[in-house]
Amino acid sequence: MRRLTFILLCFCAATLMAAQNDSIRLYPDTFKLSDLPMTTDKDEWLLDMVAAQSAGIHANDTVDTLTVAEIMRLDSIQREIAELDSLRQVNRRFIQAIETRIPAIEVQKSWVKDAEEDRNDVLEAIRNMRSPWRREATLMLQVTQNYVTSNWYQGGSSSFAGLGIAKGQVSYITDRFTWENTGEWRIGGSTVSADSLHKVNTTDDLLRLYSKANLRIVPKLFTSLSAEMETRLLPTYKSNSMELKSAPFSPFRFTAAFGIDYKPVKNLSVSFSPISYKVIHIADSARVKSTDYGLETGQRTQHNIGSSVRLEYTWKPVREVAIETRFYTYTNYRNVEVDLEVNCDFIINRFMSARLMLHPRYDSSVVMEGDKHAKIQFRELISIGFAHKFR
Repeated sequence: MRRLTFILLCFCAATLMAAQNDSIRLYPDTFKLSDLPMTTDKDEWLLDMVAAQSAGIHANDTVDTLTVAEIMRLDSIQREIAELDSLRQVNRRFIQAIETRIPAIEVQKSWVKDAEEDRNDVLEAIRNMRSPWRREATLMLQVTQNYVTSNWYQGGSSSFAGLGIAKGQVSYITDRFTWENTGEWRIGGSTVSADSLHKVNTTDDLLRLYSKANLRIVPKLFTSLSAEMETRLLPTYKSNSMELKSAPFSPFRFTAAFGIDYKPVKNLSVSFSPISYKVIHIADSARVKSTDYGLETGQRTQHNIGSSVRLEYTWKPVREVAIETRFYTYTNYRNVEVDLEVNCDFIINRFMSARLMLHPRYDSSVVMEGDKHAKIQFRELISIGFAHKFR
């Protein structure tokens, strides 16, 4: 009798456990966050827990899918984090918030992203809650090399090309006001055996500073005031010639614009400026042709007032690919300038990446020697090498 009673009790317990598991809809290949080890060793528990990208919160037989970022934005948890001074306290408060306010959490293993990336995302989210300032910097050093001996049966010549990119961003972001500041310096050169006068030719040289201040009018729509500066820092020569194509601060461009900025989704900004001022200055007008940059012969400075449209969008179709698009058009109602720059970065590992750059542009005021009208300009670059992001 005792054995029968024990068997019946075991059968009832198993049935209740199965019913409980069915009621909260446990899916295959899942695990409970509560099963993770809870340690007080600095940030280990928090960082391991938030490595899971998606979570299901089960209540009243309903299932809602939340990302880690959405869980972090829950009012009950955000109030806890707002009062913290250290990540160790985040662990303790976060555990309490989950135990008392979230009845059951399950995570789909197939949705878990790379742990290192998730940890950086969460740490950044915590820093963003504490301060409105955002800082980020990227450094890239990429090369292309080709060596051919003089007796190679197919002929050819050796070449070497290098490209360095340093880019930084400092932003101040609140609900009503944002101030974004970006600085970029690109420098590239290559050896060309066909050029007997120059051992190294400059292939890319750009110093760009951009600043934009936005004040929110309604959700997703802002009044915007922006300023941008572009110039060159190194001389560039025509092939087998000492004639300058560009020189330091030749040209120098400055643009100021006032208008509206529309941000319908994350990482997309569309700015329309009905009032836009642009100045182009050639510091070395004696050796650099002003007409190559839309100025008249011998003219050093040109002032224009018109309107402009600017679009910036960053898209990550997968974790290893990031596509940055920058579109800019300006008109002074006599001429039009259109500039499109697309940079596609392929992440190989933490310190290596490849880049594809496409850059078409059109300026109706620039008519090159021998042409009857302005034509589309285009350049393309493929490179591979070192790349690292600092936060």
